[in-house]
Amino acid sequence: MLRARSGLRAATGLTLCAAFFLMGAVQPAWSQSEQKTFCIYDPIGANGFIYQSFQDYIVQARSWGVDLNPRAYTDEAVAANDFKAGKCDMTAITGVRNIHFVKFAGSLDMAGGLQTYEQERTAIKVMSSPKAAQYMQQDGYEVAGITPLGKAFLFAREKSSLDSLNKLAGKKIAVMSYDKQASTLSNVAGASPVGASIASFGPMFNNGSVDLAYAPSFAYNALELYKGLGENGGIADFVLGMLSAQIVIHQDGFADDFGQKSRTWVMQNMFDSTLRRVERADADIPDKYWVQVSGDRDAEYREMFRNTREKLWDQNWYSHRTQHLLKKIRCSANNALSECSMASEGGAIN
Repeated sequence: MLRARSGLRAATGLTLCAAFFLMGAVQPAWSQSEQKTFCIYDPIGANGFIYQSFQDYIVQARSWGVDLNPRAYTDEAVAANDFKAGKCDMTAITGVRNIHFVKFAGSLDMAGGLQTYEQERTAIKVMSSPKAAQYMQQDGYEVAGITPLGKAFLFAREKSSLDSLNKLAGKKIAVMSYDKQASTLSNVAGASPVGASIASFGPMFNNGSVDLAYAPSFAYNALELYKGLGENGGIADFVLGMLSAQIVIHQDGFADDFGQKSRTWVMQNMFDSTLRRVERADADIPDKYWVQVSGDRDAEYREMFRNTREKLWDQNWYSHRTQHLLKKIRCSANNALSECSMASEGGAIN
């Protein structure tokens, strides 16, 4: 009986030792895979609407077994570089920046690609579907969700500069140094591009170093662009492009099904709530600044953007697949557009 009890104690001890051994072997990997750093670009920082819009996502990720540690970045270049260097497991950056990681998704923010939020909803819904999953991955990166950031508009220190495209000739315009589409568009319009960063383009516009700048509505207050507009400035109500915030992950740091699960949830649960914030920013701009672009001027703007996109098609800057997708969406909304019957950007739609 004593030998039996001794044997039982020995077996139990061995079992416990084995259990502790396994826990010791497994626990570090479990912790490493669950704790993730989420680097979020927001020009305002942790109090900005971009950073705040991801708080529900962070809560949702816990139900997927992923504990996100958010960090706010006011400089998008630093956020992107930290992500590329592996200091961030996940980042939220603009599509304009993400074109350097995942071209298919990053091309969503192309010049004149979309004109309305409903068109953007259609595009993001397509990109977030399982059928598009293979295109949302590139070189070890994957886009795990897209939300709207707003329409980009042309801000001018002198409203008269927006009277016609000819008035843009020779004007200095601040462009992001990493955004090839902006410099190409400037050259097509005859303007003089001046290299800038997210941190510098606002002050450059406000102090008169440049005559023009392109930005989403939230920059009016966030970057104090009203100082540059003053009493004589204006904003063309033609949409230069639809900006987006895109969640990008290192694929090898997440479960295989995380990307698609995340994209679906973001589309279903974040598009409308983020859009409400964006539309409030649109409404915050005083009516006196808006310059209506319609009729012949609208057609001229569209042709200028078509020429710009065609140049960038030839240079393979955008994803050709995305470029043709957005053309189909534009023509689905208005098949009377002259471009719909043209062979440009992957072929005629009509």
